[in-house]
Amino acid sequence: MNHELIDQIRKVVEKVLQEQTTTTTQAVHEKQLLAIFGATQFELDEPLKQLQICQQNGWKITIILSELATKVINLESIHAAFGEDNTLEENALSDISAFVATYQQIVLPVFSHPMVAKLALRLVDTPCSYLVFEALSKGKKVIAASDALNQGETSTKIGAIEAEYVNLLSELGVQLVPMMQIAEFVTEKTDSSPATSEKSLISASTISNLDA
Repeated sequence: MNHELIDQIRKVVEKVLQEQTTTTTQAVHEKQLLAIFGATQFELDEPLKQLQICQQNGWKITIILSELATKVINLESIHAAFGEDNTLEENALSDISAFVATYQQIVLPVFSHPMVAKLALRLVDTPCSYLVFEALSKGKKVIAASDALNQGETSTKIGAIEAEYVNLLSELGVQLVPMMQIAEFVTEKTDSSPATSEKSLISASTISNLDA
């Protein structure tokens, strides 16, 4: 075979193999999930259960707590499930852009009324709300469990305003899901991706043997 042609084939094949490696690395990178908890009186058993299912499916989970959340929710249950090292308070965040870049998916396991209003009105004056809004701006997948929004009594006017906010957030890209389906929607993206071939059609040894 002509050596010039062999060199051309080698370059093409090496490029393909490099792209395969990049795709694999990106897939591993995408298995990182950020869960943000705001202030809520909602029981955390189901949200934590859903996140643990994600963890069992290979997702590395980091928890961020809003300042108010640290005062009203049971931190022990979160620490027991995911460890204190994987649980951060929002005031400790120093580089929000890095968080947005690192995590391909963000979950709001309990979508609270304050967070809905802040995001809808773009009053992103806290690290947690700013992080979520930045993620939406970058086209990241943001999943929010809407169950907590239906708890408690509200006036007709407030209910109408909140419904308007929720519709606006849906248009911005927030995926509102039932709390019991958080894990299903988190894994939806990766499970629906085509399975990668266990063996490359062209290997590195094939390249080295082209001119043999």
